[in-house]
Amino acid sequence: MVRSPASQHLRPRSFSGWPLSLAIELDTSSPNFISFTFRASTLRRQAIFAALAVLTRDGPESLASSLQSLVPAECHAYKSPHERIARAVMASPRAKEIVRSVFGAVPEGLLGVLNRVGGDPLPDPSLYFSLFETFTDPQHRVRRDVLHQQSGPVSAIQIKIIQHLHPVLVHNHILTRLHSVSEAKDANAAFTLIRNAVSSATEEAFRQSVENLGDKTDLATFFSRWIQKIDCPPTLPMIPENDPDIVVMTSGHEIAALGRRFRNCSSTRVVHAAIGYETLLEWKPSPGLVAQCRRLTDGQWILTDIHAKGNGQVEPSAAAAFRRKLQELGIPALSPGDLFPRARGVLSMIGVWHGLGNNLGFEDEDVVDDEDFAEVGNAA
Repeated sequence: MVRSPASQHLRPRSFSGWPLSLAIELDTSSPNFISFTFRASTLRRQAIFAALAVLTRDGPESLASSLQSLVPAECHAYKSPHERIARAVMASPRAKEIVRSVFGAVPEGLLGVLNRVGGDPLPDPSLYFSLFETFTDPQHRVRRDVLHQQSGPVSAIQIKIIQHLHPVLVHNHILTRLHSVSEAKDANAAFTLIRNAVSSATEEAFRQSVENLGDKTDLATFFSRWIQKIDCPPTLPMIPENDPDIVVMTSGHEIAALGRRFRNCSSTRVVHAAIGYETLLEWKPSPGLVAQCRRLTDGQWILTDIHAKGNGQVEPSAAAAFRRKLQELGIPALSPGDLFPRARGVLSMIGVWHGLGNNLGFEDEDVVDDEDFAEVGNAA
């Protein structure tokens, strides 16, 4: 049998993985099949791997039938489907005909992507079916276009990633910044979070934002900029809007403004509000305070910390008033309770500075007693 000119002068390249055992089985029925594949061009190798993927799914008889038109007339008498498969693949003048026979069509752009996959087989035979579906199903048009327009080699992980990405995120600007399916799923989750928490995050607005993504902007910065626009937090504590003492921060703008007024890092907590993990509250009575509240698994809230302006010392009486008001509104405080008196003082004495219930006004350890001043004076 005459081999195609493209296969005669190429340096032999071996392969491994799932296709190897199938190739050995075909080589047993038709010697020289492995040698032929080793010397085949990159595109023909990928066409052969695609055929072997169909062999794993449909079995030898079905694949042999699909390839029947490629088998030379003198080979029609061969009874072994493995031999007919091997003969058909080796006799085909073009890789395109192999792909057409095994898949029934050769959609535009598929051969170019297969060629850019390289000479090694994709790690999972199912990827060949997914790739074919991407190029034939109209609903995957955007995915197809991005793969087709991708410059340079196309990796298996890129094929997997593009299958999992939300359609709005299917863009070369996103694809080049992701390195695993897990990261793709995280990007989808970030988009869902933003779409639910930011009223201006329509699909069209987000798609345009992806289109304008600069080369030097990483995904962390990209998603963070959107999250800063939060104006629809998923959950908030039940505090009346007209409460005279407490204001709930309901947007990224309000949280940023709170950070400027109190000269603290409140603006870094926007993402925690966006995912419904935390909310910030402002205590309006002088001297003004900021409370951090965390959400529990049952949907309730708990007060975890209180901060003064500039992260200065919190006045215990003001903190206590704030804490009691929240208690009345159904938001208890994180605290060791009454189990141990002067718990904060004990922690300080043994060098532990971040105990439960700090700055919540439970105790006045920061206030030095008058008798302590007297003793200090006498000692002087």
